[in-house]
Amino acid sequence: MIVLDKDGTLGDCSAALANWCQRMSSCICEECERSCFLNKDKVLESFHKTIGWNITENDLMPSALLSAGTWTDIVNATIGCLEEFSIADASQKVKYWHDNMGDIHANDRPLILDLPGFVEYFRQLGIIVAICTSDDRKATDACIRNWNLEHLIDLSICGDEVIESKPSSHPLLTLCKQVGVSPHECIVVGDTSADMGMGRNSNAGLIVGVLSGSGTANQLFENGAHLVVPDVSYLVCITSMFSAGAASGRQHTSSTTSDSPEKFQKSRTVSL
Repeated sequence: MIVLDKDGTLGDCSAALANWCQRMSSCICEECERSCFLNKDKVLESFHKTIGWNITENDLMPSALLSAGTWTDIVNATIGCLEEFSIADASQKVKYWHDNMGDIHANDRPLILDLPGFVEYFRQLGIIVAICTSDDRKATDACIRNWNLEHLIDLSICGDEVIESKPSSHPLLTLCKQVGVSPHECIVVGDTSADMGMGRNSNAGLIVGVLSGSGTANQLFENGAHLVVPDVSYLVCITSMFSAGAASGRQHTSSTTSDSPEKFQKSRTVSL
């Protein structure tokens, strides 16, 4: 089974998360002004640090909570931040602000060309394809529909459906139980340290980090990655080499598949 993270691995969530951060920051600012709270800048600084937003670069910090955590984790952390500054009814207010943002992932775009063809490649190899994401079910199903993957994803598990979120082994073990495979038979793919940690804590057979999201190569390796590649399109080459090696019973041989990473890559090309 191949277990794919969603945000930062299959789809580009950077604009969506920036939008969430901007809107939540605006809500916090307005609340501080209504409450005549004089330390608005300190509240915002603490909030940005808590969720992992680099205000100077206007971007996510590597493997930040905002990119790797569940929405429950992110909302609770935001509530905790506001409570530290004694902002009244922080829990009720943050949950209200978050719930009224709508589907922030509605316009997320795939990170590679022909994402359905990429998934179909693994299905043709007889590999079960799963999505394991920290996002919630509603947003995940919307992305699966928008990316035309409804008929291709065998199973999925989301952040609002697990007892323990990544980097816990729980999400992967739950998927494995559903289809009757062991973690050692799984390829875990993701862009954050939490994704790598889930693979390592589950003793997954192969853990692959991708640099298309918020994690750095050092972070991914330090948290369990066996390989780090630019994006998921390189998995075609990796699985082709494994398939060829297994079929020949010898060391690495050239691939016989008609697909190649270039078929799914966008404009950039980076060597392994």
